[in-house]
Amino acid sequence: MSRTADYAIQGFIYQFIITFQKILADSYDSDITIEGIIEDIDISSPLGSEVFQCKYHECKTKFTLSDIYKPVLQMLVHFNKNPNAGIKYRLHAHFPNEMVGSTKKLIKTEIEQILGSKATKYKTYVTELAGFVLVDEFIDLFEIHFGASLFDTEKSVIVALSQEGFSTADAEEIFYPNAIHSIAEYSIKHSPSERIVKRSSFLNKLKEKKKTAINRWTRELQSYEKLLKQRRKQLSENLNSNGRVRVLLLDSNYINDFEAYVPQLIIDFVNKYNSKIKLNQAPIFSLLCEEDMIIIFGKN
Repeated sequence: MSRTADYAIQGFIYQFIITFQKILADSYDSDITIEGIIEDIDISSPLGSEVFQCKYHECKTKFTLSDIYKPVLQMLVHFNKNPNAGIKYRLHAHFPNEMVGSTKKLIKTEIEQILGSKATKYKTYVTELAGFVLVDEFIDLFEIHFGASLFDTEKSVIVALSQEGFSTADAEEIFYPNAIHSIAEYSIKHSPSERIVKRSSFLNKLKEKKKTAINRWTRELQSYEKLLKQRRKQLSENLNSNGRVRVLLLDSNYINDFEAYVPQLIIDFVNKYNSKIKLNQAPIFSLLCEEDMIIIFGKN
């Protein structure tokens, strides 16, 4: 994986973790839209509307204004269309040199500098904002919130989750990864109304899930090795039980390098879990893939 891809995935993970942090911290059981209509996280509470865009800049040694041109321009475009909505715009960002928990307000000259950008990648935004005059009004509604690193944010979220009645071990190994998995699932729903959650219902659904989710997102969490051990433990009761029919569904849409890894997986599974005499029920492998892949497996 390239460093660019690494950073992109880190950015998504950070956004999901901050989303969960906002859900846990909400005291009004607000409507929280994941991948909101306006920004990454839209919160509608009795106090009004607050929207957050998340940016993770662990590789940056120092915060500079140019690092936030794009999110600020995006927020300016929305504000320009909705100047009387009273929406509070927040940029939640991590920069290693900034104090965690501190906030920053931009000044008029900084907004004007952003609006005057000549960079081609911002041309669409700058053109749309030509003649924008509500700079002071936007400044009143905009703040930068400097957050902790991804690792430290994970730790604080797990602590907050353990204060909801979960044991620390279960919070880290089951409920936290399941929360990130759930948020990732919400984020890809097409309709905005399907992406709205409330703290109470989100936590109630989370408590119902007793198995650790392992997917492309939980693989990126700091505790991934612990999660794998926990998942193996959860599966061991069924896998170690003799004399039962086992059916495994393997879908090429969800397994990278399907044709390379699946034959060896089948061999390893049979050798480990179907090698005893008492295991007289042959496992059934159902493959969802193109027919030519099955032909290749047959030749191997």
